[in-house]
Amino acid sequence: MPTEAELERQRAEQERQRAERLAQKLRELGVDPDTL
Repeated sequence: MPTEAELERQRAEQERQRAERLAQKLRELGVDPDTL
């Protein structure tokens, strides 16, 4: 059974991956996510 810390780390990792995909999609649309 995963500990609270492990669950939190997994959530953070999923969040980071989602943000990464979003940034990639913005770049494909010609938007620089760093300027938003």
